[in-house]
Amino acid sequence: MKTWGSVLALALLLVAAAAGCAHVEYIPGTTVMKSEQNEKILEVIEQYRQRLLARKVEELLVLASDKYFEDSGTPRSDDDYGYSGLREVLSKKLQRVKSLRYDIEYRSINVKDTHAEVEVFIDGSFELAAESGDRYRRVNDYHKFVLEKDKTTEHWKFLSGM
Repeated sequence: MKTWGSVLALALLLVAAAAGCAHVEYIPGTTVMKSEQNEKILEVIEQYRQRLLARKVEELLVLASDKYFEDSGTPRSDDDYGYSGLREVLSKKLQRVKSLRYDIEYRSINVKDTHAEVEVFIDGSFELAAESGDRYRRVNDYHKFVLEKDKTTEHWKFLSGM
């Protein structure tokens, strides 16, 4: 005769086994959980990547929020810029680029209300035209894109990281 304890233990074992079978679905090629919101965010970043490769400054600016701000990762304030400075930075840097490869590995997305932080690994290389001769550089590093969902248009826009 079975006791309630053994029946309860068997029931808990079955529940645990069923929970173990549940799996998280990821966006293909990423370690980001699949959701409509995450897919929309990554779509905006992929638009950024494509427009960067095509060196389309005006189309890149469309993806930036008017609240865009970049601190350049330094303690100095003289290299910081906002939305208006973004155009100048993109124009100057992209006009010197002779060749560009820019791949993004999406690691995680953390969304809080209308604010999203996207952790990525960037693998890229570029060749810059310079007076002293063309220079080739590689970029392999972790990076963070920060985006905000525009309450009017419902579109995600970059706050920093471009």
